[in-house]
Amino acid sequence: MEVQFIEHPMVRERTLLRREYQVRIAEAALRGNTLVVLPTALGKTVIAELVVAEVLHRYPGCRALVMAPTKPLVLQHTSSVLAHLRLERREVAALTGDVPDRERYWLDPSVRLVLATPQTVWNDISRGLVNLEEFAVVVMDECHRSRERYAYTRIANEYVKACPWPLILALTASPGSDPERVKELVRNLWIERIEWRTEEDEDVKAYVPGTDVSWVTVSLPEQYERIRSKIKEMIESRLERLRSTGYVALEGIEFNRRSLLAVMERLKAELGSGARGLVAHSLVVLSEVLSLFYALELVESQHASLLLRYLDEVRRSRRRSHRVLSSSPDFRELVELVKGCEAEHPKVEVLLRVLSEHLSSNPGDRVLVFANLRSTAELLVERMSSRGIRAHLFVGKAEGKSGPRMTQDEQVRILKEFRAGKFSVLVATSIGEEGLDVPECGLVVFYEPTVSGIRYIQRRGRTGRRLPGRVVILVTKGTIDEYYFREGYRRARRVERVLKLASRDLPGVLVPRRGPEPVVGHPWPWTNVGGSRSGKAASIEERKLRFRTSTVGPTNYFP
Repeated sequence: MEVQFIEHPMVRERTLLRREYQVRIAEAALRGNTLVVLPTALGKTVIAELVVAEVLHRYPGCRALVMAPTKPLVLQHTSSVLAHLRLERREVAALTGDVPDRERYWLDPSVRLVLATPQTVWNDISRGLVNLEEFAVVVMDECHRSRERYAYTRIANEYVKACPWPLILALTASPGSDPERVKELVRNLWIERIEWRTEEDEDVKAYVPGTDVSWVTVSLPEQYERIRSKIKEMIESRLERLRSTGYVALEGIEFNRRSLLAVMERLKAELGSGARGLVAHSLVVLSEVLSLFYALELVESQHASLLLRYLDEVRRSRRRSHRVLSSSPDFRELVELVKGCEAEHPKVEVLLRVLSEHLSSNPGDRVLVFANLRSTAELLVERMSSRGIRAHLFVGKAEGKSGPRMTQDEQVRILKEFRAGKFSVLVATSIGEEGLDVPECGLVVFYEPTVSGIRYIQRRGRTGRRLPGRVVILVTKGTIDEYYFREGYRRARRVERVLKLASRDLPGVLVPRRGPEPVVGHPWPWTNVGGSRSGKAASIEERKLRFRTSTVGPTNYFP
């Protein structure tokens, strides 16, 4: 395939490879508020840069706002736009919560592109520092976070009210596998069109090297099986206690955490309406059962040492259900059983073998390992280091109740060291799933399957970006791992069908636009005087007087 580059007045020469699907999506996004759904590594950021480049070129007096949910992502976007777009450093501002005196950047007319976290933007809107009317386009990266009270939703509502001709570009690899969730996203962000591609689409296939997904199954060792049997016995004894009261109907329901939580919600509603006695007692017993279900998941999919840590937390807890549970004889028997467990969880040994084999064959490669729990990630780093594997922990700034937490500055530093090859393996919790610019990873390992379709897509997309990649998922046979493995894959496969359903309902979204369409090739008439990139911003009243009409059609800089 002949290599071609994007040619555009606002794009630096030979910096962006031309991919036809990216060009087509960018052109569509210039025609209305657009949700772009692309698997990780297919270039959502490039599409955003193309849209920003065209808008800033068409309307030189306007500004663009690009948002990402974390500081590392904001800094990553900033480096990318400075490398790709014809913007000077003084024309670009990266704003996060720890940037002092942000007002001067919002008011400086020479700043054409602002990159920021959504919470920072919302805080500054609330303080009256931001005039959203000046922004010709607003980009929202990782937009699947946009729930009712999330900053993206609030900013979108303010933007469509403030700007006479708003343009929103929302980006995600994983909008959700539930039709209602996608429709909520569409409503929250005033989306008018949805553009999506999969790795199977004809215009994408040529750019996807491919990812081989496999799984390795293990069986629980005898000591773990004894612990699991004991926990199941404890669960059954408490369910039998509930049945014996005759108050809680348990017949016909599937005994899992989700169904029992539904029963608990009904009991809480009764308690709230004044019921006492058996209701309060049943709630305590149900809480014990749910705690035991979590203990069961730990022994099935994690390490026995993590279960022991959790049981110690229960013992020290002041919650009534935990006090009742920890004072029972069978709880003390369980603790002694776990203390006596000396076996590793078999997934630990399998993981170490997979890593050793891969790094022996590919000594300069990078590997990303995902673990659902921070304590598991810590244990895995310890085990890898003991085998001579250069590994580092990568967690969020507020994960867990104790242990190391990482500031966003530390996260940036660790990613930089990972790219530089200071260590070969990054062991991450969910913080490593979204958009971070990790180097090409030849191998991604799921220490445990994820039930979330979003997480499955995000984690899988960390490999196979420029070179063929490999994903290995570790599954414990006959446990919750198997359910999560099947369900996560099923939800991920539903995404395209859900997007088609959501697209069908899009005509119901009406964006309030006021006044004539902006003049192509001129500054937006309500922004800087004469389109000067450094002129003094006009007042709102002056801007409204400068509306112009034009029959000039949009220029196409992506022929």
